[in-house]
Amino acid sequence: MAVKVCLLGEGRWGRAAGEILSENGHEPFFVHHQETRWPGPFDLLCLAIPVQHIRETLRRLTAPAVPVVSLGKGLEIRTGFRVTQIVREVWGTGALAALSGPNFAAEILRGLPAATVVASENEDLAAWLQRLFHNRRFRVYRSSDLAGVEAGGALKNVYAIAGGLCAGLELGENALASLLTRCLAEMTRLGVRLGGRPETFAGLSGLGDLILTARSRQSRNFLLGLYLAQGASLKEALAMAGSVVEGMPTSASVQENPLFADVKKPVADEVYKILFEGKDIRRSLLDLLEREAAPEGR
Repeated sequence: MAVKVCLLGEGRWGRAAGEILSENGHEPFFVHHQETRWPGPFDLLCLAIPVQHIRETLRRLTAPAVPVVSLGKGLEIRTGFRVTQIVREVWGTGALAALSGPNFAAEILRGLPAATVVASENEDLAAWLQRLFHNRRFRVYRSSDLAGVEAGGALKNVYAIAGGLCAGLELGENALASLLTRCLAEMTRLGVRLGGRPETFAGLSGLGDLILTARSRQSRNFLLGLYLAQGASLKEALAMAGSVVEGMPTSASVQENPLFADVKKPVADEVYKILFEGKDIRRSLLDLLEREAAPEGR
């Protein structure tokens, strides 16, 4: 039976999700994020708008009596909330889920294969959404770790900027591999503080998304770091990266969140200092290299 799906937001990832749903025989339709009322009934709502605009968008609309799935990846600056936490606070909605993984919208729109994770604390909802989105070219796994899946998708944005910085400085593949390994360790520590399970960060929504976005020019976060390391100003780098760079507000959210006050996150700290304090990129690199040697697990 066809499911009527409202996609709130008209960006590339929303269009890609809509195409997958159409292929599977469902009925997606789009609603602009500036709308103040729903155009008609539907069975599922997918949020496909930038994280920093979600709260104001939801406040303009009446909470629908249907499940809500987040397609966004980021943390709200003021609160440090994940997307589903924002939805729960504004709407009081209980049936919440997130779809997250190593998925460039442009490749999905070209018909290329990909895999992702759908997560919900409601296992029946996760299983239903898995059936809804899964097909031969878009493999969907399910998880009950909603906090971990959302945290991985959000935090990797910060570390994708670090990957771009490394590439822009032309430090080589050895350095990049070492950096990303340490980034994964930081992501896991931070994500556990957000309520996630450690093993989730070794999966598609953590390690998978990090590998994808911290190495590719298709990633706006990677491009921001790349252009900065090549000598562009922050304003120039943001303009060249284009559209929304979620890693920047997420970096600020991580730095300001009291949950992380005692978490070791040297890479995230240096990314923040480069973005918001104007620290010299090579100086940041030296500071990371000059840290005291320690056991690998720390």
